[in-house]
Amino acid sequence: MKKFDSNLEKRLYERLKNSFSEYRNEGYSLKLHDSWKDSYGQVNKYDFVLYKRSNPLAIFEIKSSFSQINMELAKNRLSYGLEETLARFGIITNNKIFYYYDKNLKNSAYIKISYEDLIHQIINPKFIDFEIKEKEQIQNLFLKAADDYLSNEESYLKIKEFINNKTFLNNLRFSRTSNIIYFEENKTGISGFENQFFITLFGEFKDTKICRYTSLSTLYSMLNNTSFRMNGLVGMNDKSEVNYVDNYLNGTQKPLDKEHHSTISAINRRYITSCSSEDNKDNLTMWRLYAEDSKGVCLTFNTIKDNLSDHVLLQKVKYADANGNRPELEFLKAILDSIVFKTGFPFRFRKLGIWKHFFKAYEYSIEDEIRLMVIDDQTIATINSGWVLTHTHSILNPFIDFLLNDSKFPIRLNEIMLGPKCPEQEINKVQIEEMIRRIKRKIKINNENSNLSNIDSNLNNINVILSDITHYR
Repeated sequence: MKKFDSNLEKRLYERLKNSFSEYRNEGYSLKLHDSWKDSYGQVNKYDFVLYKRSNPLAIFEIKSSFSQINMELAKNRLSYGLEETLARFGIITNNKIFYYYDKNLKNSAYIKISYEDLIHQIINPKFIDFEIKEKEQIQNLFLKAADDYLSNEESYLKIKEFINNKTFLNNLRFSRTSNIIYFEENKTGISGFENQFFITLFGEFKDTKICRYTSLSTLYSMLNNTSFRMNGLVGMNDKSEVNYVDNYLNGTQKPLDKEHHSTISAINRRYITSCSSEDNKDNLTMWRLYAEDSKGVCLTFNTIKDNLSDHVLLQKVKYADANGNRPELEFLKAILDSIVFKTGFPFRFRKLGIWKHFFKAYEYSIEDEIRLMVIDDQTIATINSGWVLTHTHSILNPFIDFLLNDSKFPIRLNEIMLGPKCPEQEINKVQIEEMIRRIKRKIKINNENSNLSNIDSNLNNINVILSDITHYR
Protein backbone atom coordinates (compact mmCIF):
# COMPACT_ATOMS: atom_id res chain seq x y z
CA MET A 1 0.00 0.00 0.00
CA LYS A 2 1.38 3.40 -0.99
CA LYS A 3 2.13 5.89 1.78
CA PHE A 4 1.31 9.48 0.90
CA ASP A 5 2.63 12.51 2.77
CA SER A 6 -0.69 14.36 2.41
CA ASN A 7 -4.18 14.15 0.98
CA LEU A 8 -3.07 16.63 -1.68
CA GLU A 9 -0.31 14.26 -2.77
CA LYS A 10 -2.75 11.34 -2.84
CA ARG A 11 -5.36 13.19 -4.93
CA LEU A 12 -2.80 14.38 -7.48
CA TYR A 13 -1.24 10.93 -7.74
CA GLU A 14 -4.61 9.33 -8.47
CA ARG A 15 -5.46 12.07 -10.98
CA LEU A 16 -2.19 11.59 -12.89
CA LYS A 17 -2.46 7.79 -12.78
CA ASN A 18 -5.93 8.02 -14.27
CA SER A 19 -4.79 10.43 -17.02
CA PHE A 20 -1.81 8.35 -18.09
CA SER A 21 -3.62 5.02 -17.86
CA GLU A 22 -4.95 5.76 -21.37
CA TYR A 23 -1.35 5.70 -22.62
CA ARG A 24 -0.13 2.67 -20.68
CA ASN A 25 0.70 0.85 -23.92
CA GLU A 26 3.15 3.66 -24.75
CA GLY A 27 5.12 2.84 -21.62
CA TYR A 28 4.08 5.60 -19.20
CA SER A 29 4.33 4.89 -15.48
CA LEU A 30 4.28 7.07 -12.36
CA LYS A 31 6.54 6.50 -9.35
CA LEU A 32 5.80 7.91 -5.91
CA HIS A 33 8.74 9.25 -3.85
CA ASP A 34 11.23 8.12 -6.47
CA SER A 35 14.76 7.87 -5.00
CA TRP A 36 17.95 8.82 -6.83
CA LYS A 37 21.48 8.54 -5.46
CA ASP A 38 23.83 11.32 -6.52
CA SER A 39 27.60 11.07 -7.09
CA TYR A 40 28.22 11.82 -3.40
CA GLY A 41 26.13 8.86 -2.31
CA GLN A 42 23.30 11.12 -1.06
CA VAL A 43 19.77 9.88 -1.75
CA ASN A 44 17.30 12.42 -3.17
CA LYS A 45 13.58 11.71 -3.25
CA TYR A 46 11.19 13.39 -5.67
CA ASP A 47 7.44 13.58 -5.06
CA PHE A 48 6.47 11.98 -8.39
CA VAL A 49 8.57 10.96 -11.35
CA LEU A 50 6.81 10.10 -14.60
CA TYR A 51 8.64 7.53 -16.72
CA LYS A 52 8.30 6.63 -20.35
CA ARG A 53 9.50 3.05 -20.39
CA SER A 54 12.76 3.11 -18.41
CA ASN A 55 13.50 6.82 -18.94
CA PRO A 56 12.46 9.57 -16.50
CA LEU A 57 10.35 12.10 -18.40
CA ALA A 58 8.85 14.53 -15.85
CA ILE A 59 9.36 15.42 -12.18
CA PHE A 60 6.50 16.77 -10.07
CA GLU A 61 7.15 19.00 -7.07
CA ILE A 62 4.06 19.48 -4.88
CA LYS A 63 3.55 22.75 -2.98
CA SER A 64 0.45 23.71 -1.04
CA SER A 65 1.20 27.40 -1.61
CA PHE A 66 3.11 29.40 -4.21
CA SER A 67 4.91 31.87 -2.00
CA GLN A 68 8.11 33.32 -3.43
CA ILE A 69 10.30 31.21 -1.18
CA ASN A 70 8.32 28.02 -1.96
CA MET A 71 8.64 28.65 -5.69
CA GLU A 72 12.40 29.28 -5.46
CA LEU A 73 12.92 26.12 -3.41
CA ALA A 74 10.85 24.09 -5.85
CA LYS A 75 12.68 25.49 -8.90
CA ASN A 76 16.10 24.81 -7.36
CA ARG A 77 15.08 21.29 -6.43
CA LEU A 78 13.71 20.59 -9.90
CA SER A 79 16.76 22.11 -11.58
CA TYR A 80 18.97 19.65 -9.68
CA GLY A 81 16.51 16.81 -10.30
CA LEU A 82 16.27 17.38 -14.05
CA GLU A 83 20.06 17.35 -14.30
CA GLU A 84 20.36 14.24 -12.14
CA THR A 85 17.61 12.16 -13.77
CA LEU A 86 17.89 13.57 -17.33
CA ALA A 87 14.12 14.09 -17.28
CA ARG A 88 12.74 16.74 -19.64
CA PHE A 89 9.85 18.38 -17.78
CA GLY A 90 9.63 20.01 -14.35
CA ILE A 91 6.19 20.71 -12.83
CA ILE A 92 5.32 22.66 -9.68
CA THR A 93 1.70 22.24 -8.62
CA ASN A 94 -0.93 22.26 -5.88
CA ASN A 95 -3.27 20.17 -8.10
CA LYS A 96 -5.20 23.29 -9.09
CA ILE A 97 -2.48 25.46 -10.61
CA PHE A 98 0.35 23.99 -12.68
CA TYR A 99 3.70 25.63 -13.50
CA TYR A 100 5.43 23.83 -16.33
CA TYR A 101 9.06 23.90 -17.53
CA ASP A 102 10.52 22.21 -20.64
CA LYS A 103 14.31 22.17 -20.40
CA ASN A 104 14.62 21.15 -24.04
CA LEU A 105 13.36 24.58 -25.16
CA LYS A 106 16.03 27.28 -25.17
CA ASN A 107 15.38 30.27 -22.88
CA SER A 108 12.46 28.40 -21.38
CA ALA A 109 10.91 29.50 -18.09
CA TYR A 110 8.17 28.13 -15.85
CA ILE A 111 4.81 28.99 -17.38
CA LYS A 112 1.33 28.66 -15.93
CA ILE A 113 -0.65 26.00 -17.73
CA SER A 114 -3.95 24.12 -17.38
CA TYR A 115 -3.98 20.48 -16.36
CA GLU A 116 -5.32 19.38 -19.75
CA ASP A 117 -2.63 21.34 -21.62
CA LEU A 118 0.04 19.89 -19.32
CA ILE A 119 -0.94 16.32 -20.17
CA HIS A 120 -1.05 17.24 -23.85
CA GLN A 121 2.44 18.80 -23.75
CA ILE A 122 3.91 15.74 -22.02
CA ILE A 123 2.23 13.26 -24.37
CA ASN A 124 3.00 15.35 -27.47
CA PRO A 125 6.30 17.13 -26.74
CA LYS A 126 7.76 19.60 -29.20
CA PHE A 127 10.60 18.20 -31.24
CA ILE A 128 14.02 19.68 -30.64
CA ASP A 129 16.00 20.79 -33.66
CA PHE A 130 19.12 18.71 -34.00
CA GLU A 131 20.13 19.21 -37.57
CA ILE A 132 23.36 20.21 -39.30
CA LYS A 133 23.75 23.53 -37.41
CA GLU A 134 23.47 21.88 -34.01
CA LYS A 135 25.73 18.99 -35.07
CA GLU A 136 28.41 21.37 -36.33
CA GLN A 137 28.33 23.12 -32.96
CA ILE A 138 29.05 19.80 -31.25
CA GLN A 139 31.80 19.05 -33.79
CA ASN A 140 33.46 22.42 -33.07
CA LEU A 141 33.40 21.75 -29.34
CA PHE A 142 35.18 18.42 -29.93
CA LEU A 143 37.78 20.18 -32.09
CA LYS A 144 38.36 22.91 -29.52
CA ALA A 145 38.86 20.32 -26.78
CA ALA A 146 41.42 18.55 -28.98
CA ASP A 147 43.27 21.84 -29.60
CA ASP A 148 43.26 22.68 -25.89
CA TYR A 149 44.40 19.34 -24.50
CA LEU A 150 45.85 17.05 -27.19
CA SER A 151 48.07 19.36 -29.26
CA ASN A 152 51.23 17.82 -27.75
CA GLU A 153 50.00 14.24 -27.98
CA GLU A 154 50.69 11.66 -30.69
CA SER A 155 46.98 11.20 -31.29
CA TYR A 156 46.33 14.93 -31.99
CA LEU A 157 46.35 14.96 -35.80
CA LYS A 158 44.51 11.66 -36.14
CA ILE A 159 41.79 12.56 -33.66
CA LYS A 160 41.24 15.90 -35.44
CA GLU A 161 41.02 14.08 -38.76
CA PHE A 162 38.50 11.68 -37.19
CA ILE A 163 36.35 14.57 -35.89
CA ASN A 164 36.51 16.48 -39.17
CA ASN A 165 35.34 13.48 -41.18
CA LYS A 166 31.75 13.76 -42.47
CA THR A 167 30.89 10.48 -40.74
CA PHE A 168 31.28 12.32 -37.41
CA LEU A 169 28.27 14.52 -38.16
CA ASN A 170 26.35 11.58 -39.60
CA ASN A 171 26.73 9.63 -36.35
CA LEU A 172 25.68 12.38 -33.94
CA ARG A 173 22.21 11.85 -32.48
CA PHE A 174 19.90 13.47 -29.93
CA SER A 175 17.58 11.27 -27.88
CA ARG A 176 14.22 12.96 -27.29
CA THR A 177 13.42 10.31 -24.72
CA SER A 178 16.46 10.54 -22.45
CA ASN A 179 17.56 14.07 -23.49
CA ILE A 180 21.15 13.16 -24.29
CA ILE A 181 23.47 13.64 -27.25
CA TYR A 182 25.36 10.53 -28.30
CA PHE A 183 27.01 8.63 -31.16
CA GLU A 184 24.80 6.28 -33.13
CA GLU A 185 26.26 2.84 -33.80
CA ASN A 186 25.69 1.79 -37.42
CA LYS A 187 28.26 -0.98 -37.05
CA THR A 188 28.60 -3.51 -34.26
CA GLY A 189 31.65 -4.66 -32.37
CA ILE A 190 35.06 -3.05 -32.44
CA SER A 191 34.30 -1.36 -35.79
CA GLY A 192 31.46 0.65 -34.23
CA PHE A 193 31.86 4.44 -34.48
CA GLU A 194 32.46 5.21 -30.81
CA ASN A 195 34.89 2.31 -30.40
CA GLN A 196 36.80 3.70 -33.39
CA PHE A 197 36.80 7.12 -31.70
CA PHE A 198 38.49 5.66 -28.61
CA ILE A 199 40.90 3.56 -30.70
CA THR A 200 41.94 6.78 -32.48
CA LEU A 201 42.36 8.54 -29.13
CA PHE A 202 44.50 5.73 -27.70
CA GLY A 203 46.32 4.96 -30.94
CA GLU A 204 45.77 1.79 -32.92
CA PHE A 205 47.29 -1.22 -31.20
CA LYS A 206 49.80 -2.72 -33.65
CA ASP A 207 51.99 -5.00 -31.52
CA THR A 208 52.15 -8.51 -32.94
CA LYS A 209 53.72 -9.90 -29.76
CA ILE A 210 53.31 -9.09 -26.07
CA CYS A 211 54.85 -10.57 -22.96
CA ARG A 212 53.66 -11.34 -19.46
CA TYR A 213 55.78 -11.92 -16.34
CA THR A 214 54.43 -14.38 -13.82
CA SER A 215 55.40 -17.10 -11.37
CA LEU A 216 56.60 -20.62 -12.16
CA SER A 217 53.60 -22.01 -10.29
CA THR A 218 51.22 -20.00 -12.52
CA LEU A 219 52.90 -21.45 -15.61
CA TYR A 220 52.58 -24.94 -14.15
CA SER A 221 48.86 -24.45 -13.50
CA MET A 222 48.38 -22.99 -17.00
CA LEU A 223 49.98 -25.99 -18.71
CA ASN A 224 48.60 -28.64 -16.36
CA ASN A 225 45.02 -27.43 -16.89
CA THR A 226 45.56 -26.23 -20.48
CA SER A 227 43.98 -22.98 -19.34
CA PHE A 228 44.50 -19.25 -19.35
CA ARG A 229 43.20 -17.53 -16.22
CA MET A 230 41.94 -13.96 -16.06
CA ASN A 231 41.07 -12.22 -12.79
CA GLY A 232 38.37 -9.71 -11.90
CA LEU A 233 39.12 -6.01 -12.09
CA VAL A 234 38.34 -5.33 -8.42
CA GLY A 235 41.30 -7.40 -7.19
CA MET A 236 43.94 -5.51 -9.18
CA ASN A 237 46.86 -3.90 -7.33
CA ASP A 238 45.51 -0.35 -7.77
CA LYS A 239 42.47 -0.21 -5.49
CA SER A 240 41.37 3.16 -6.93
CA GLU A 241 41.32 1.81 -10.49
CA VAL A 242 37.67 0.73 -10.66
CA ASN A 243 36.40 4.33 -10.39
CA TYR A 244 39.56 6.20 -11.46
CA VAL A 245 38.05 7.76 -14.60
CA ASP A 246 34.56 8.35 -13.14
CA ASN A 247 36.05 10.15 -10.15
CA TYR A 248 38.26 12.27 -12.39
CA LEU A 249 35.54 13.29 -14.84
CA ASN A 250 32.92 13.94 -12.15
CA GLY A 251 35.30 15.55 -9.67
CA THR A 252 34.11 13.33 -6.83
CA GLN A 253 35.26 10.21 -5.05
CA LYS A 254 32.65 7.47 -5.13
CA PRO A 255 33.80 4.30 -3.34
CA LEU A 256 32.77 0.89 -4.60
CA ASP A 257 30.56 0.20 -1.57
CA LYS A 258 28.35 3.15 -2.59
CA GLU A 259 27.59 1.71 -6.04
CA HIS A 260 24.29 0.06 -6.95
CA HIS A 261 24.36 -3.74 -7.00
CA SER A 262 23.81 -3.79 -10.76
CA THR A 263 27.00 -1.72 -11.17
CA ILE A 264 28.86 -4.11 -8.85
CA SER A 265 27.68 -7.05 -10.98
CA ALA A 266 28.81 -5.34 -14.19
CA ILE A 267 32.25 -4.55 -12.76
CA ASN A 268 32.66 -8.16 -11.66
CA ARG A 269 32.07 -9.40 -15.21
CA ARG A 270 35.21 -7.59 -16.38
CA TYR A 271 38.37 -9.65 -16.35
CA ILE A 272 41.91 -8.37 -16.73
CA THR A 273 45.33 -9.70 -17.69
CA SER A 274 48.29 -7.33 -17.47
CA CYS A 275 50.96 -7.74 -20.14
CA SER A 276 53.78 -5.62 -21.47
CA SER A 277 55.49 -4.74 -24.74
CA GLU A 278 57.84 -7.27 -26.31
CA ASP A 279 60.52 -4.59 -25.82
CA ASN A 280 60.33 -5.39 -22.09
CA LYS A 281 61.15 -9.07 -22.57
CA ASP A 282 64.06 -10.23 -20.40
CA ASN A 283 64.09 -6.91 -18.57
CA LEU A 284 65.68 -7.13 -15.11
CA THR A 285 63.34 -4.57 -13.54
CA MET A 286 60.30 -6.47 -14.81
CA TRP A 287 61.77 -9.75 -13.63
CA ARG A 288 62.26 -8.34 -10.15
CA LEU A 289 58.83 -6.70 -9.88
CA TYR A 290 56.51 -9.19 -11.56
CA ALA A 291 58.19 -12.60 -11.62
CA GLU A 292 58.99 -13.34 -7.99
CA ASP A 293 62.32 -11.53 -8.05
CA SER A 294 63.40 -13.35 -11.24
CA LYS A 295 62.39 -16.82 -10.01
CA GLY A 296 59.42 -16.92 -12.37
CA VAL A 297 58.88 -16.87 -16.11
CA CYS A 298 58.29 -14.42 -18.97
CA LEU A 299 55.62 -15.63 -21.41
CA THR A 300 55.46 -14.28 -24.95
CA PHE A 301 52.17 -14.32 -26.84
CA ASN A 302 51.25 -13.70 -30.44
CA THR A 303 48.32 -11.30 -30.78
CA ILE A 304 45.35 -12.21 -33.00
CA LYS A 305 43.55 -8.97 -33.80
CA ASP A 306 40.74 -10.68 -35.67
CA ASN A 307 39.58 -12.06 -32.31
CA LEU A 308 39.14 -8.61 -30.74
CA SER A 309 35.67 -7.11 -30.27
CA ASP A 310 33.91 -4.55 -28.10
CA HIS A 311 33.91 -7.22 -25.37
CA VAL A 312 37.49 -8.39 -25.92
CA LEU A 313 39.97 -5.50 -25.95
CA LEU A 314 43.76 -5.33 -26.12
CA GLN A 315 45.27 -1.89 -25.70
CA LYS A 316 48.17 0.03 -24.18
CA VAL A 317 47.24 1.74 -20.92
CA LYS A 318 47.30 5.55 -20.80
CA TYR A 319 49.05 6.97 -17.72
CA ALA A 320 49.00 10.42 -16.16
CA ASP A 321 52.34 12.21 -16.35
CA ALA A 322 54.63 13.00 -13.41
CA ASN A 323 52.76 16.26 -12.77
CA GLY A 324 49.42 14.48 -12.64
CA ASN A 325 48.34 15.76 -16.08
CA ARG A 326 45.97 13.49 -17.97
CA PRO A 327 45.57 15.00 -21.46
CA GLU A 328 43.16 12.39 -22.83
CA LEU A 329 40.91 12.61 -19.77
CA GLU A 330 41.05 16.41 -19.84
CA PHE A 331 39.99 16.18 -23.50
CA LEU A 332 36.98 14.01 -22.62
CA LYS A 333 36.08 16.18 -19.64
CA ALA A 334 36.22 19.35 -21.74
CA ILE A 335 33.85 17.76 -24.27
CA LEU A 336 31.34 16.74 -21.62
CA ASP A 337 31.47 20.09 -19.77
CA SER A 338 31.36 22.33 -22.84
CA ILE A 339 28.48 20.52 -24.55
CA VAL A 340 26.20 20.63 -21.53
CA PHE A 341 27.16 24.30 -20.95
CA LYS A 342 26.53 25.35 -24.58
CA THR A 343 23.47 23.25 -25.36
CA GLY A 344 21.89 22.47 -22.00
CA PHE A 345 22.05 18.74 -22.79
CA PRO A 346 24.65 16.20 -21.70
CA PHE A 347 26.76 14.22 -24.12
CA ARG A 348 27.12 10.57 -23.22
CA PHE A 349 30.00 8.36 -24.32
CA ARG A 350 28.18 5.03 -24.23
CA LYS A 351 31.42 3.02 -24.61
CA LEU A 352 33.35 4.93 -21.93
CA GLY A 353 32.30 2.32 -19.37
CA ILE A 354 34.57 -0.10 -21.25
CA TRP A 355 37.46 2.16 -22.30
CA LYS A 356 37.78 3.79 -18.89
CA HIS A 357 39.64 0.70 -17.69
CA PHE A 358 42.62 1.63 -19.88
CA PHE A 359 43.55 4.76 -17.90
CA LYS A 360 45.77 4.64 -14.80
CA ALA A 361 47.59 6.94 -12.40
CA TYR A 362 51.23 7.95 -12.94
CA GLU A 363 52.46 5.82 -10.02
CA TYR A 364 51.87 2.70 -12.11
CA SER A 365 53.53 3.93 -15.30
CA ILE A 366 56.62 1.76 -14.71
CA GLU A 367 54.42 -1.21 -15.59
CA ASP A 368 54.21 -0.01 -19.22
CA GLU A 369 51.07 -2.13 -19.27
CA ILE A 370 49.34 -3.61 -22.26
CA ARG A 371 45.97 -4.70 -20.97
CA LEU A 372 43.79 -7.54 -22.15
CA MET A 373 40.22 -7.08 -20.93
CA VAL A 374 37.38 -9.53 -21.47
CA ILE A 375 33.81 -8.65 -20.56
CA ASP A 376 32.20 -12.01 -20.01
CA ASP A 377 29.32 -12.27 -22.45
CA GLN A 378 29.88 -15.96 -23.30
CA THR A 379 31.13 -15.22 -26.84
CA ILE A 380 34.31 -17.12 -25.91
CA ALA A 381 33.75 -20.47 -24.25
CA THR A 382 35.12 -20.81 -20.72
CA ILE A 383 36.29 -23.99 -19.02
CA ASN A 384 36.05 -22.82 -15.41
CA SER A 385 35.05 -19.87 -13.25
CA GLY A 386 34.80 -19.09 -9.56
CA TRP A 387 36.16 -16.93 -6.77
CA VAL A 388 39.53 -16.62 -5.03
CA LEU A 389 40.87 -14.68 -2.07
CA THR A 390 43.68 -12.55 -3.49
CA HIS A 391 47.06 -13.26 -1.94
CA THR A 392 48.33 -9.68 -1.80
CA HIS A 393 45.19 -7.80 -0.70
CA SER A 394 42.85 -10.48 0.72
CA ILE A 395 40.01 -9.37 -1.58
CA LEU A 396 37.36 -11.81 -2.75
CA ASN A 397 37.68 -11.69 -6.50
CA PRO A 398 36.14 -13.62 -9.42
CA PHE A 399 38.23 -15.47 -11.97
CA ILE A 400 37.52 -17.04 -15.33
CA ASP A 401 39.51 -19.72 -17.20
CA PHE A 402 39.72 -19.96 -20.98
CA LEU A 403 41.21 -22.82 -22.95
CA LEU A 404 44.91 -22.11 -23.52
CA ASN A 405 45.59 -21.09 -27.13
CA ASP A 406 41.93 -21.39 -28.09
CA SER A 407 41.55 -20.36 -31.75
CA LYS A 408 38.96 -17.71 -30.72
CA PHE A 409 41.18 -16.15 -28.04
CA PRO A 410 43.06 -12.91 -28.87
CA ILE A 411 46.51 -14.02 -27.63
CA ARG A 412 48.42 -17.28 -28.21
CA LEU A 413 51.36 -18.52 -26.13
CA ASN A 414 54.45 -19.13 -28.27
CA GLU A 415 57.44 -18.77 -25.94
CA ILE A 416 58.33 -19.50 -22.30
CA MET A 417 61.44 -17.88 -20.86
CA LEU A 418 62.73 -19.04 -17.47
CA GLY A 419 63.97 -16.25 -15.21
CA PRO A 420 67.58 -15.63 -14.14
CA LYS A 421 66.90 -17.10 -10.67
CA CYS A 422 64.36 -19.74 -11.72
CA PRO A 423 65.05 -22.89 -9.67
CA GLU A 424 66.85 -25.65 -11.58
CA GLN A 425 66.73 -23.72 -14.85
CA GLU A 426 68.12 -26.40 -17.18
CA ILE A 427 66.14 -29.26 -15.65
CA ASN A 428 62.89 -27.30 -15.60
CA LYS A 429 63.45 -26.28 -19.22
CA VAL A 430 63.53 -29.87 -20.49
CA GLN A 431 60.69 -30.88 -18.13
CA ILE A 432 58.45 -28.11 -19.43
CA GLU A 433 59.22 -29.18 -23.00
CA GLU A 434 58.31 -32.78 -22.14
CA MET A 435 55.14 -31.66 -20.36
CA ILE A 436 54.04 -29.75 -23.49
CA ARG A 437 54.73 -32.77 -25.72
CA ARG A 438 52.57 -35.01 -23.51
CA ILE A 439 49.72 -32.48 -23.45
CA LYS A 440 49.84 -32.22 -27.25
CA ARG A 441 49.65 -36.01 -27.58
CA LYS A 442 46.73 -36.13 -25.18
CA ILE A 443 44.88 -33.47 -27.18
CA LYS A 444 45.63 -35.29 -30.46
CA ILE A 445 44.28 -38.60 -29.12
CA ASN A 446 41.17 -36.84 -27.77
CA ASN A 447 40.47 -35.06 -31.06
CA GLU A 448 40.85 -38.28 -33.09
CA ASN A 449 38.09 -39.88 -31.02
CA SER A 450 34.77 -38.95 -32.62
CA ASN A 451 32.96 -39.72 -29.35
CA LEU A 452 34.78 -36.94 -27.47
CA SER A 453 34.39 -33.19 -27.75
CA ASN A 454 37.12 -31.51 -29.74
CA ILE A 455 39.76 -29.63 -27.72
CA ASP A 456 40.52 -26.41 -29.59
CA SER A 457 43.98 -25.81 -28.12
CA ASN A 458 47.03 -25.38 -30.35
CA LEU A 459 50.28 -25.87 -28.41
CA ASN A 460 52.49 -26.27 -31.47
CA ASN A 461 55.63 -24.15 -31.84
CA ILE A 462 55.97 -23.15 -28.18
CA ASN A 463 59.65 -22.50 -27.50
CA VAL A 464 61.17 -22.84 -24.04
CA ILE A 465 64.30 -20.74 -23.47
CA LEU A 466 66.45 -19.33 -20.66
CA SER A 467 67.00 -15.70 -19.74
CA ASP A 468 70.15 -14.12 -21.14
CA ILE A 469 70.71 -12.39 -17.80
CA THR A 470 73.33 -14.36 -15.90
CA HIS A 471 74.77 -11.86 -13.39
CA TYR A 472 71.76 -11.29 -11.11
CA ARG A 473 71.53 -13.12 -7.80
